[in-house]
Amino acid sequence: MDISRVWRPIGLSQFFQLTYNVNLVRSGKVGVLRMYMYLIGFLYFVWKKQERERIRIGLHHVFHETSSFARIIFLNIAVLRGIFEHYLEKMLAAHKPLDCMFNYLGRRLVVQNKKLLDDLASSGQGGILVTGHFGAVEYLPMALFLQGYKIAFICRFKTLRLKQEVEKRAVLHDVLVIDANEPKVTFKALDAIKSGRILLTECDEFSEWRMDDKEHVRVFGHAVPLDRTLDFFYRRTRVPVVMGLMRRDAGGFTLCLEPLADGAEKVCVARAAWTTLESYIMRYPQQWYQWKDVVRDLAPFIDWRGMHADRQSAPVPAGHSVPSPGLS
Repeated sequence: MDISRVWRPIGLSQFFQLTYNVNLVRSGKVGVLRMYMYLIGFLYFVWKKQERERIRIGLHHVFHETSSFARIIFLNIAVLRGIFEHYLEKMLAAHKPLDCMFNYLGRRLVVQNKKLLDDLASSGQGGILVTGHFGAVEYLPMALFLQGYKIAFICRFKTLRLKQEVEKRAVLHDVLVIDANEPKVTFKALDAIKSGRILLTECDEFSEWRMDDKEHVRVFGHAVPLDRTLDFFYRRTRVPVVMGLMRRDAGGFTLCLEPLADGAEKVCVARAAWTTLESYIMRYPQQWYQWKDVVRDLAPFIDWRGMHADRQSAPVPAGHSVPSPGLS
């Protein structure tokens, strides 16, 4: 039997959402689930050679000049572990009892530059919080809710089960979920901001970028057409924009907040958002999950097997936390 055919109908995200895996989460056996998901995840990437190769190519392109072969191999493994941890966090956020998750996250969360969001929320005019596929991003809506912020977020669901679970939880806590697969996403997002909510959206979904041929952003040293989406929202709403990234740390999580635009100044928000996110990626590459996607989606603009365009590659950072702190 061709084992690769077993994986063809569904991706890793859909596989982890199967009933057996959901029941493991609900049963409370998180340690067992983590080991199981790591094992299945590594087997998945053994069979999905093309996806594994894209991760390797991206990491090598960015870090090869100043890092040894052994360090690059270590980083590849760390990135895979980060991907598996991301899916574990997605499962816990969707299927673990909310009181358990709130207690778990509340005891381990640190917020840097909290005043940025406090000022934004107190204005009553709404705002935009930009994030990426980085760190414990699946916990970000819960982290914002625990801090008392009224939020809305745009997301794309891989399975109907996940969509139903997330929407059911969101309704109970006055969180607005905007499904990116449904019509009128833009209008729903604008209405959410105008109603005083903080809109949470990602800036590194490269396949969804609405590219502007006249404006460019530097992505790992290469000129790539700019995504117009964030600047469209900024021009239409004139509200402050903040970058928020849920970094995993030893023993907890840090919500890192960075100002991008104050609502009045003339600034390219998309460029500021990516530049800020890339600075975190360079420091914590194992906490970013888009290595395989950036290599695929930006291939028309970046020669990934070639050398850097205009800057030296970065050294592989020293080891940082990959797994989330244990859920008790």
